[in-house]
Amino acid sequence: MSSNESKARDRGEEAGAKVGAAAGRAADKMEAGAEEAKEQAERAGQKAKVEAQRAGEEAKRVARKAEDKLEDAKDTIVAKLREDGVVNPAGLGLAAFGGIFIAAVPLTSWLAQRNGLLEGAVNGVCHSVAWLGSAGSTSRVAQTGKIAALSTLYIAMTYAFSGAGSAAGKAASSEQGLDPNHPRQQINELQGLPLRLYSAHANLMEMFGGFGLTAALTAAIAPTDQTLINLLGLHVISKCFIYYPAYLMKVSIPRTVAHVLATASVINVALTLAKRPVIGGVTL
Repeated sequence: MSSNESKARDRGEEAGAKVGAAAGRAADKMEAGAEEAKEQAERAGQKAKVEAQRAGEEAKRVARKAEDKLEDAKDTIVAKLREDGVVNPAGLGLAAFGGIFIAAVPLTSWLAQRNGLLEGAVNGVCHSVAWLGSAGSTSRVAQTGKIAALSTLYIAMTYAFSGAGSAAGKAASSEQGLDPNHPRQQINELQGLPLRLYSAHANLMEMFGGFGLTAALTAAIAPTDQTLINLLGLHVISKCFIYYPAYLMKVSIPRTVAHVLATASVINVALTLAKRPVIGGVTL
């Protein structure tokens, strides 16, 4: 081998060694960079995890604080209600039941349609009252007399029959019977059937005012309107033939339905009459 070839080979080996060393250093740097990046990623992940835990704990703390404040406010409201005689605050929710009476108004309109089953029942009641009133001589009743016939039945049921039932209940609740001098002193001691007899009578008394007002308005404004008479009849039938017996027999669902229909029917009558002229055919 010539000296030139030897030198070239030496230079090639030297260059190769330098390239290899440079590649090794680059690989070492890349490996070191990867390790550092991995460590940074781990540190960042650990930091994010710690921050997330802190955020979660802070959120829980805020939630607990809000719950405590809400509970304190609730306790304060409940305490004030109890001071005002409210033993069971949840019972106040029954006030929302008032909307049911308004919602039932369209149902009473449907029931009171002309020539329906309700109209037949109402006319039957009116004819029965006329027959009893005439001592069996006739069952005929004029169209303008139907409101009076319904009122007669309701008055008799409210003040005579259920009133007597209430007195009987009070008499039955005591070994000494009814005190004629103080007939109402036993009211707070009534239980069971005697209490139901008294309470059913009290409800008829309470409801009669609404019926009486709407019946009087109907007689003055539209005495021959059969639909309005049907609505008034729905009230009387519901109260006298469904509500009262159901109350005495402790059957709550029919009693409640009858009460809703009876109340909604007189509301319906009043709403209908409110859209009609009263004096001289003039609507203001």
